Amino acid sequence: MGLLALFAGALFLFAFVAHEVLWEKEEAVDNSIFNFLSAHVISDGLTGFMKTVTYFASATFLQIAYGCLFILYLALKNIKRAFEIAAIGVGGFLVNYLMKLSFHRIRPAHPLIDPLNNFSFPSGHATSAFILYGLLSYLIWKTDIPKPFKYLICAILILFSLLIGFSRVYLRVHYPSDVVAGFCIGFAWLLLTIYLFERLKKKSDAEQRGKTNQPQR
Repeated sequence: MGLLALFAGALFLFAFVAHEVLWEKEEAVDNSIFNFLSAHVISDGLTGFMKTVTYFASATFLQIAYGCLFILYLALKNIKRAFEIAAIGVGGFLVNYLMKLSFHRIRPAHPLIDPLNNFSFPSGHATSAFILYGLLSYLIWKTDIPKPFKYLICAILILFSLLIGFSRVYLRVHYPSDVVAGFCIGFAWLLLTIYLFERLKKKSDAEQRGKTNQPQR
């Protein structure tokens, strides 16, 4: 029930944000955040740092990261997990791509990096960052390392995904609402896929135990 509530909550927040900014054309909060950043936060040094941060959810980096994870689990002879990772990554990209084509929101004016030509809502970097670093947190949690280290590593990974989302707003390539919507979609997709894969694993394990426990003839 807890996972279902989180999943429903993420979709509800996404729907609320989409309704406000796309149908009601409510952009006051987005513009207020942009104005605050321009007046109090943006600087040449920080802009360079944000350009580096945003790279860690770029298409190039994602291909490298998922490729390395896929190869790692193949090397560990965990073929099922390797293909689960591939499905999570590819599926998340397709979901975000289809949504961008559906909503057609134009990107903010005056970006701090080279302008992008695709649509803005939801943020692909925010979606992909939450999926990748949330997935890494899940994989870390499944290991046997001590729990305090699990908490620390998972917290760092999730905070880094949030920082990537902030970098997109800072660089003015996404509205804050795009990033919030991207986090919602990334979180919902990650929950859904992990839940389904865990259910399939339990079913497979139960079937295997049933075969093992069958009486010998």
